[in-house]
Amino acid sequence: MCNVRYIAARSRSTGSTRSDEANASISARLARAELSPALRRVAELLLVEPEAVAFGTVASVAERAGTSTPSVVRLATALGYTGFAGLREAARGELSLRLNTDAVRVRSATGTHGDQLGALIEAEQRNVAQTLGQLDPATLTGVVDLLDDDGRAVWILPSTMTAGVAQRFADQMMMIRDRVHLLDGSEMRITSLIRALRRGDVFVSMDVPRHEHATVRMQADAVQRGAVPVVVSGAVTVGLSTRGGFLLPFTTGSVGPFDSLVGLTVLATALLNGMVDRRRDQTAKRLGALERAWTTTGLFEA
Repeated sequence: MCNVRYIAARSRSTGSTRSDEANASISARLARAELSPALRRVAELLLVEPEAVAFGTVASVAERAGTSTPSVVRLATALGYTGFAGLREAARGELSLRLNTDAVRVRSATGTHGDQLGALIEAEQRNVAQTLGQLDPATLTGVVDLLDDDGRAVWILPSTMTAGVAQRFADQMMMIRDRVHLLDGSEMRITSLIRALRRGDVFVSMDVPRHEHATVRMQADAVQRGAVPVVVSGAVTVGLSTRGGFLLPFTTGSVGPFDSLVGLTVLATALLNGMVDRRRDQTAKRLGALERAWTTTGLFEA
């Protein structure tokens, strides 16, 4: 079996209504687990061929991994699951996310029976309702507390898919407060930029359910350097670190092949509105000064 490089993305969430273990992905649990050679063989099978675990039995997994059935059960327990059944359920959930790609969705779409706009309205209304419905008020308050602290710089790291929403979020955040940094460009450039990150700074990462490895690596590096993570994710089970920080999930349901970012946009708006409520007079002055700069330089003239 091929060697597997585990992604070190430890996960811990404070202020979330879900436990650390419930939030952690299989790869995140594996990253922090100390495994014997026998358990590691099962772990490699889990990462390389998740379907063997998702649709197998203890005996079939042990045979495929070349180990014993007790080793399979011990791995499940070591990762914090309630036996093999819990591990298999988690593997099925992550496998369904992996399979639910743009390419698969466009081939398997059943159509909207001619009412494309109606179906789209229903899907996006559901995304907004579910995203806000699962938002814990205490978590929202905790994140706004961090963003409102001028003693902390705010670093924003989007994945490729969320870059547009992140750009708008960063631009509007910069209108409200100073020391906001949007991280874009190559991994080398971003890794160099976050050398300036200080312990206690806020590190906001935005991603859809399928994480890019570069995003996971850079976010883990920032958290290791002492940043407080705020993970805004299209899935509750994440490979990004939430250690000592917060997880804000959003719903990505779509009638088409591409993940919807409407839920992400709504969450970003909720965070910005929360900040404005804290510093309304200051924000009014800043926006007034910007408006004067825009109009006196003729930016909006035909």
